[in-house]
Amino acid sequence: DNKFTKEFQTSFEPCLWELYLHIYLKKIGLTSDFSYDAPDFVVRETEFCIEATVALPPNGAVGTRDFSLADLPTEFNKFNSESSIRISNSFVSKVRKLRERYSELPQCIDKPFVIAIASFDRPFAHFAASRPILATLYGLYYDEDNTIASNSDSVISYRVNSAIKNENVEINMGLFCSPEFADVSAVIYSSLVTWGKIRALADNPLAPTVYTTFTPRSDSLFPEVKTTLKCDYREDLLDGLYVLHNPFANHKLPLETLRHPRIAQGFIQPNGTLDFEVPEDFLLLRYLTSITAR
Repeated sequence: DNKFTKEFQTSFEPCLWELYLHIYLKKIGLTSDFSYDAPDFVVRETEFCIEATVALPPNGAVGTRDFSLADLPTEFNKFNSESSIRISNSFVSKVRKLRERYSELPQCIDKPFVIAIASFDRPFAHFAASRPILATLYGLYYDEDNTIASNSDSVISYRVNSAIKNENVEINMGLFCSPEFADVSAVIYSSLVTWGKIRALADNPLAPTVYTTFTPRSDSLFPEVKTTLKCDYREDLLDGLYVLHNPFANHKLPLETLRHPRIAQGFIQPNGTLDFEVPEDFLLLRYLTSITAR
């Protein structure tokens, strides 16, 4: 509509994320009822709701545009912690809206409620991959700095309860580790729904672009890294997408509801361990390098 057209030009990232979610739902055969003004998606077939949001940089900070190689992260723990804080802020803001308004709407009452978060909070935000969201929701942190420093043969991971925002403020992590947010059924998350996703899907085989991708390796803590010219590169719309379920949800979202063979779904097993339903070649990270002729 005209409102979306205007917003797409003034607030690109949030609109891109909503458009992506709309196409995702269509791709898995779900229909949104747009006769309601809120939340963003009211799904008809299985009756659940989605509210979309994005993690943006603090006021005055550099975002995902207008940055340089000088902004490349060098301290992974600091980078991931700051990203977790921005994601948590976006999540809690939407929970507040859910409790103040959405929970009273007929289209939301007694139905699963999902918050969809895309990360645009800093330069190279996509490099954080799933580390910030897993810490935010499940209190599980994968420590790259210590893994590299100790030359460990496996990625060092441990529980975290909070991330330090400043000397006076700590932000809670592990939001799905207690019933506090039981009104949220799941989180849809991606750090790869960026301009890079658009370029990856574009039918433009002659583009002078090289795609570097990271996918898991079962026999190593190091990922499989591939570089591919645009003419040979293939990426699915849903590559890099996560659905992360809340074990304490009042209205649980069945795994099959948003299932697709290209996405990862995280859930807690009865014994308390975090498990994933994920393709072997799941897209952890993708970045582009443009070739300029001289």
